Amino acid sequence: MLGATAVQAAEAPEVAQACLACHGDALAEGAPPIAGHSSNYIQLQLVFFRAGRRKNEIMQGVAEGLSDNDIRALGKYFASLPFPETKPPADTQADLTKAGETAALQHRCAACHGDTYLGIQAAPRVARLPEAYLAKALGDYRANTRPSSGGAAMTEVAGSLSDADIKALAHYLAVLP
Repeated sequence: MLGATAVQAAEAPEVAQACLACHGDALAEGAPPIAGHSSNYIQLQLVFFRAGRRKNEIMQGVAEGLSDNDIRALGKYFASLPFPETKPPADTQADLTKAGETAALQHRCAACHGDTYLGIQAAPRVARLPEAYLAKALGDYRANTRPSSGGAAMTEVAGSLSDADIKALAHYLAVLP
């Protein structure tokens, strides 16, 4: 299961129906699953999109029409759902995985994202997210074009990542069991 089930979609507040088109069972290309993230994290991302601080043409268009109450309702709804049980893709690049594990340890990713990278209240889950999404996010943090709910932490950490580090980290996190 990749996102909200049909039953959960039927129980979703009306404002969440549009979200499910990309972030539900069938993830749209580049769209991460949002079910199971903390309400605060979801709300902050929507506020960042609405304010234009986080850039994505589709998400900015969606978020600009959301009221504060809509954002609170979406955060509460998606946080109430379990994170989708995803099977990681087969790991056919052991050297890249090892390099990613080394980079994750070196940059202390677990300090904020938890020992298993499943997230904590203040920092989101990063394990088993789509590899391309993770690479883009890390690149955006490095370029200081993506705001972080953790203040400057992600920008500071990602600022020292090389292209090879980003590729390795994204791969490692995407294939975690």
